[in-house]
Amino acid sequence: MYKLFKRTYYPGHFEVQIAGACDPGLSREHNEDAIIIQEDDGRGYYMAIVCDGMGGHNAGEVASAMAVEKIRSYLDANFRKQGPRELLYHGFLLASTTISEYSAKNPDTEGMGCTCVMVMGVRDKMWVAHSGDSRAYLVDKKAATPITLDHTMVQELVTKGVITKDQAAVHPYRGRISRCLGHGRSKGVPDINAGIIEHGDNILLCSDGLSDVVPNEEMHSIVIQHDAQEAVRKLVQAANHHGGPDNISAIILRRVQ
Repeated sequence: MYKLFKRTYYPGHFEVQIAGACDPGLSREHNEDAIIIQEDDGRGYYMAIVCDGMGGHNAGEVASAMAVEKIRSYLDANFRKQGPRELLYHGFLLASTTISEYSAKNPDTEGMGCTCVMVMGVRDKMWVAHSGDSRAYLVDKKAATPITLDHTMVQELVTKGVITKDQAAVHPYRGRISRCLGHGRSKGVPDINAGIIEHGDNILLCSDGLSDVVPNEEMHSIVIQHDAQEAVRKLVQAANHHGGPDNISAIILRRVQ
């Protein structure tokens, strides 16, 4: 497991702590997830990204690493030139195009891509963008509530009313994503939502290595009972306790002031 910690602090007005952890899990030889966190060190925004690679060793992990770096650098270069939604939209498309171009030049990486979920914050205003089935949750005193909708074939069936949520939970194709960075239809196109992070709120970003195996109630209990750094470590431990069948990533953004 590797862990990260940053904080963004405006004396007397606002503080958000950001902690992340990433672990290969118990069943995979390689870690194809990638995470990055960045505080507002004068650039005007803070952010966190989780990517979950696909395509196998030397493809999935390259795609996820490429995505976090391309999005990070695009935001850094264009933050004061574009609005938040435009910024995130084009950052995702640039990452997707970069991955596709790399794969086209390297035939052994065919099928390479990654899911992505991220938060960009300007003080208490936050924008959440995602493509794929990596998720964002709002974790407050009451519950851990998903604030993203998975881009999967099965979720589309649920949305259309063809199957129920209970049927989706055991559907054999529940892991088949319908959108991601790098390949497939709607290449890289993110859904983007905006909101306010209130004092005491947490935003949890995670790959499906966490959300597929740890129930929402258990996530909630872990997050509200521990500080951000300890909570991400405990979330990874919980996923491994449930079998650790996939790589595990978790980032918590917690407003403490």
